[in-house]
Amino acid sequence: MTTLIKNGTIITATDTYRADILVKNGRVCEIGGEISKIANEIIDATGKWVLPGAVDAHTHLDVECDGMTTVDDFESATAAAAAGGTTTVIDYAEQVPGGTLAGALEKWREKAAGRSVVDYGFHIALSEVTPGILGEIPAMVAAGVTSFHARLDGWGERYIHDGQLLELFESARGAGAIVCLHAENGDIIRTYLGRLASEGKTSVRYLPEARPPEVEAQATARAISIAEMARAPIYLSGISSAHAIEKVKAARDRGQVVYAETSPHFLVLTSERYEDPDGVKYTCIPPLRPSWHADVLWKAISSGDIHSIGSDHRAFHYAGQKDLGKEDFTRAPRGFAGVQERVSLVHSAGVAAGRISPNRLVDLVSASPAKIFGLFPRKGTLAVGSDADMILFDPATEVTLSKATSLSRSDYTPYEGMNVRGAPWMVLQRGKVIARENKVHGRAGQGEFLPAARFSVP
Repeated sequence: MTTLIKNGTIITATDTYRADILVKNGRVCEIGGEISKIANEIIDATGKWVLPGAVDAHTHLDVECDGMTTVDDFESATAAAAAGGTTTVIDYAEQVPGGTLAGALEKWREKAAGRSVVDYGFHIALSEVTPGILGEIPAMVAAGVTSFHARLDGWGERYIHDGQLLELFESARGAGAIVCLHAENGDIIRTYLGRLASEGKTSVRYLPEARPPEVEAQATARAISIAEMARAPIYLSGISSAHAIEKVKAARDRGQVVYAETSPHFLVLTSERYEDPDGVKYTCIPPLRPSWHADVLWKAISSGDIHSIGSDHRAFHYAGQKDLGKEDFTRAPRGFAGVQERVSLVHSAGVAAGRISPNRLVDLVSASPAKIFGLFPRKGTLAVGSDADMILFDPATEVTLSKATSLSRSDYTPYEGMNVRGAPWMVLQRGKVIARENKVHGRAGQGEFLPAARFSVP
């Protein structure tokens, strides 16, 4: 099978130019001006940007969280991803307490196989750090998983002590892997939650008081310091605040290998949402912040101190799940849908608003996550030999986001009524059209598992 994409403007993280792309057997085989070879399918991309398929390195699919199961499995979430221009997801495979990393990987591969519309890889999310878990890391790297996630906001048996974190960094570094961290101080959060409960402050408007930016900054600084002792790279996921990104910038200025990720909701939504009657819909961890934090995050994006924007897609219903937290926000499961909207939101609030260039957009949503997590240049760029994953993107179209256009099974979208500029017109995976104008043409099960290469500094 050959496919020819003509008359588009190709945009990668580093280049912008007019050219045609010829695809053969799922790979880019030629890029050049006025390619006139015979092809099975010819697609006219006049007036469109041709971007590499997006890579979302932060999703939570078909997983139990806060005692409830997310409403999106690999089939529904990756259909939404395809419609939004994402052709690769890297999901969090959860290790159950007392379980093995091999067991987590096997379970998540079973969840994805036969269901995923797009390609997929995995981080393994650790519930504990023990000698047995550390001993499994080399085997996981050999199996194609080179990133391991830990949370610093746990307590009790789920709390990760500094010595354990040091050993995790050292073990990952030695195996050719990278540690990803959710950085909030769990001990302090527990203290704040107790105080708020004793004062009867349990509505969602008090969520930001339970998890203030200083809690995030303290854990971020702690994690960075321990990674420096271990001489190991670190990837900080879901950064929400100016306080935390300040710690990242200081470490990077010293030359430390620190990567930072944020999510679209921290860039376009604010903590004012928690004052709404249905504010519990916006429960996420870390919580939304006042708008000035987003201004600082955008500056960090422009300066290169934020490297990736992941959706943190963790979808729940409002009715029967989120609304259980109306009187007590701790009963609402954390997270919401966003994999479909991610690329358009970053384009609209970033490129269309004059904050970043189209090349930087590609870097944030595709190239950098592919590089950091061992998928580049197969993913994350358009070059001869790369997978022919492409977004034919219309930068001028205007779209109003709503539940009516969302393909997530969630009964709401946190972006309801938001007007955005720019949206995918057509999405291709390995040269085949998998979505067009928000309609999915790809089938469940056509996505492939992507083994990641050993970590190396991009």
